[in-house]
Amino acid sequence: MCGYDWIGINLACYQIIHNATGRDGASAGCQSLGGHLTVISDAQEKAAIQGYLASLGLTDTDKFYIDGSDAAEEGVWRTEAGDVMTYTGWTSGQPDGGTGQNCIGVSVTRLFDARCTGIQCAICEM
Repeated sequence: MCGYDWIGINLACYQIIHNATGRDGASAGCQSLGGHLTVISDAQEKAAIQGYLASLGLTDTDKFYIDGSDAAEEGVWRTEAGDVMTYTGWTSGQPDGGTGQNCIGVSVTRLFDARCTGIQCAICEM
């Protein structure tokens, strides 16, 4: 059962946070709520999260940080815990940002590499 302000999707609980300062701020915001940035582990979870975003009336211009970075080694995507990500589910043509886009973003229809600054929202998981 999910706590106040957390949304249950499948077997996990999620919460959207706004007004984060980049990925680091998004991560800290999730931790302050007792969670962490969402790690999308399979196509079913990706579809469920994107479906939830769409149900809120959001569009592809609404972007959210989730867990994952290749800042330590270009092309090797790792979680904050340091684990190599086994599922990314990139949108066709992604990742495309090279060393300038080392974080992962999600929108209603896309999963993409993004700058680690700029996006002000995130999806937390507990």
